[in-house]
Amino acid sequence: MKNHTVIEINKDALAANLAMFRSVIPRSTRLAAVVKSNAYGHGMTETAGIALDAGADVLAVNSAPEALLLAGQFPQAKILVMGVVPSSFFSSFNHERFSLMVSDVEIMAGISRQSPRAGIHLKVDTGMGRLGIAPEDAARTAEQIKKDGINLTGIATHFASTEDFTEHSYSMRQLTLFREAVDSVKSSGFGQLTAHCAASASAMLFPEAHMDMVRIGIAMYGLWPSEQTRLSLKILGREFSLKPALSWKTRIIHINNLPAGAYVGYGSTYKTTAPAKVAVLPVGYYEGLDRKMSNSGYIITGGQRARIIGRVCMNMTMADVTHISGVKAGDEVTLIGCSGQEEITADEIAGITGTINYETVTRINSELPRIITGD
Repeated sequence: MKNHTVIEINKDALAANLAMFRSVIPRSTRLAAVVKSNAYGHGMTETAGIALDAGADVLAVNSAPEALLLAGQFPQAKILVMGVVPSSFFSSFNHERFSLMVSDVEIMAGISRQSPRAGIHLKVDTGMGRLGIAPEDAARTAEQIKKDGINLTGIATHFASTEDFTEHSYSMRQLTLFREAVDSVKSSGFGQLTAHCAASASAMLFPEAHMDMVRIGIAMYGLWPSEQTRLSLKILGREFSLKPALSWKTRIIHINNLPAGAYVGYGSTYKTTAPAKVAVLPVGYYEGLDRKMSNSGYIITGGQRARIIGRVCMNMTMADVTHISGVKAGDEVTLIGCSGQEEITADEIAGITGTINYETVTRINSELPRIITGD
């Protein structure tokens, strides 16, 4: 490991996760690999290449700069932009490989004037309360799209609560509303549309939501959308195996041998009760290690867990390694992942810090090198 701190991405795990989804969706259903936001912290260009090699049909991103970066790296890839595109980028997408998800007809018209070859996907708000037209406005909107000569090639929605409940009546209501909107738009003369609504959790749980394309994000990286998703699958009697693709590793940069009664870190929040060996790590909240891990979280070194002591600093963190024999500066440390018989998961860190695994991995600093591992 040339750098003190690296993110390792196991390409075999990521490919296996995509293969799992490919095995449960219809052959005619396209698979969009969601690599937005630096691929949920996994490295956008690195992950996109693995996903394409594993058979992903589309790369889905949030922003125009993300789309254009990928277009330069992967000239043959089809790219779906799911976030709002500023008008200064409208002229950048004049190619059939690009599709843009849009809620406003005026914005659609602006894109179509400057990039007439780009596909437009109409976003429908079926209950998320975020972006999208109301389902009851679908037919009227379709007529306006036709009148404006917009190249409408798709229609989409997003489930609001599939991940948070084991009772899915709200999601089923959303699916019904979406189907009605799809029918309305198709009956207005747009018969060849790509309809898509399923993200990771809904793609696992609702075969009826697979439609023409599924958008796989968090589960592609081997992380569960939620514990409720896992429980829902168990209730349904379905098996789904996910393999985390990310490991976060660093190295000890210094060892402090402290006497009993010594304080550690800002605010003197930790005091040794006996002589202690303290490892200093070159990782802090700037690198993405949540400050709420202070005096609460763990690292792994020498095949054993060690408790984080004192406050997580901007670029450094301390851990009590008194119980680990032979530990020294330069030894490898695992922040997320497996080492020997021990494992620290993104879900464990999310539980300590009061958030979700999405945030735990997405907030890892994008400047840290992403290294591809696997056969």
